Amino acid sequence: MQPMDACLKRIGGEVEDLACRVAELKTRFARQRVSVKLEHYWELAYVRAGFVEFKRRIQDLEFADDRELEKFQEAIEIAWRDLVHAVDTLLAALP
Repeated sequence: MQPMDACLKRIGGEVEDLACRVAELKTRFARQRVSVKLEHYWELAYVRAGFVEFKRRIQDLEFADDRELEKFQEAIEIAWRDLVHAVDTLLAALP
Protein backbone atom coordinates (compact mmCIF):
# COMPACT_ATOMS: atom_id res chain seq x y z
CA MET A 1 0.00 0.00 0.00
CA GLN A 2 1.31 3.43 -0.93
CA PRO A 3 0.91 6.55 1.17
CA MET A 4 -1.98 8.68 -0.07
CA ASP A 5 0.24 11.50 -1.39
CA ALA A 6 2.37 9.08 -3.40
CA CYS A 7 -0.72 7.35 -4.75
CA LEU A 8 -2.32 10.64 -5.83
CA LYS A 9 0.92 11.79 -7.47
CA ARG A 10 1.23 8.54 -9.43
CA ILE A 11 -2.40 8.73 -10.48
CA GLY A 12 -1.87 12.31 -11.64
CA GLY A 13 0.88 11.17 -13.99
CA GLU A 14 -1.24 8.35 -15.35
CA VAL A 15 -4.14 10.72 -15.93
CA GLU A 16 -1.87 13.00 -17.97
CA ASP A 17 -0.91 10.05 -20.18
CA LEU A 18 -4.54 9.09 -20.66
CA ALA A 19 -5.46 12.71 -21.39
CA CYS A 20 -3.21 12.53 -24.49
CA ARG A 21 -5.07 9.45 -25.73
CA VAL A 22 -8.42 11.09 -25.01
CA ALA A 23 -7.35 14.16 -26.99
CA GLU A 24 -6.52 11.85 -29.91
CA LEU A 25 -9.86 10.13 -29.46
CA LYS A 26 -11.73 13.44 -29.55
CA THR A 27 -9.87 14.53 -32.68
CA ARG A 28 -10.55 11.26 -34.47
CA PHE A 29 -14.16 11.18 -33.33
CA ALA A 30 -14.75 14.72 -34.60
CA ARG A 31 -13.57 13.71 -38.09
CA GLN A 32 -16.00 10.80 -38.35
CA ARG A 33 -19.19 10.73 -40.36
CA VAL A 34 -22.42 10.87 -38.43
CA SER A 35 -23.07 7.18 -39.05
CA VAL A 36 -19.76 6.24 -37.41
CA LYS A 37 -20.45 8.56 -34.49
CA LEU A 38 -23.84 6.94 -33.98
CA GLU A 39 -22.34 3.48 -34.24
CA HIS A 40 -19.91 4.25 -31.39
CA TYR A 41 -22.20 6.48 -29.35
CA TRP A 42 -22.62 3.97 -26.50
CA GLU A 43 -18.90 3.27 -26.32
CA LEU A 44 -18.25 6.99 -25.97
CA ALA A 45 -20.95 7.22 -23.30
CA TYR A 46 -19.24 4.35 -21.47
CA VAL A 47 -15.92 6.24 -21.55
CA ARG A 48 -17.60 9.34 -20.15
CA ALA A 49 -19.23 7.31 -17.39
CA GLY A 50 -15.84 5.75 -16.65
CA PHE A 51 -14.34 9.18 -16.14
CA VAL A 52 -17.13 10.13 -13.76
CA GLU A 53 -16.62 6.91 -11.79
CA PHE A 54 -12.84 7.38 -11.67
CA LYS A 55 -13.22 10.97 -10.48
CA ARG A 56 -15.64 9.87 -7.76
CA ARG A 57 -13.20 7.24 -6.55
CA ILE A 58 -10.38 9.79 -6.43
CA GLN A 59 -12.55 12.05 -4.30
CA ASP A 60 -13.29 9.10 -2.02
CA LEU A 61 -9.56 8.52 -1.64
CA GLU A 62 -8.88 12.16 -0.82
CA PHE A 63 -11.30 12.00 2.10
CA ALA A 64 -10.41 8.49 3.27
CA ASP A 65 -8.87 7.81 6.62
CA ASP A 66 -5.89 5.50 7.01
CA ARG A 67 -8.05 2.46 7.69
CA GLU A 68 -9.89 2.85 4.37
CA LEU A 69 -6.90 3.79 2.25
CA GLU A 70 -6.09 0.34 0.87
CA LYS A 71 -9.71 -0.35 -0.04
CA PHE A 72 -10.00 2.93 -1.95
CA GLN A 73 -6.68 2.41 -3.72
CA GLU A 74 -7.88 -0.97 -4.99
CA ALA A 75 -11.16 0.56 -6.17
CA ILE A 76 -9.24 3.26 -8.03
CA GLU A 77 -7.05 0.67 -9.75
CA ILE A 78 -10.10 -1.24 -10.94
CA ALA A 79 -11.84 1.90 -12.21
CA TRP A 80 -8.59 3.02 -13.87
CA ARG A 81 -8.03 -0.23 -15.74
CA ASP A 82 -11.64 -0.20 -16.94
CA LEU A 83 -11.34 3.39 -18.14
CA VAL A 84 -8.05 2.82 -19.97
CA HIS A 85 -9.46 -0.29 -21.65
CA ALA A 86 -12.59 1.60 -22.75
CA VAL A 87 -10.53 4.45 -24.25
CA ASP A 88 -8.13 2.09 -26.01
CA THR A 89 -10.99 -0.03 -27.37
CA LEU A 90 -12.75 2.99 -28.79
CA LEU A 91 -9.50 4.31 -30.30
CA ALA A 92 -8.93 0.97 -31.99
CA ALA A 93 -12.48 0.91 -33.36
CA LEU A 94 -12.30 4.30 -35.04
CA PRO A 95 -10.74 4.53 -38.49
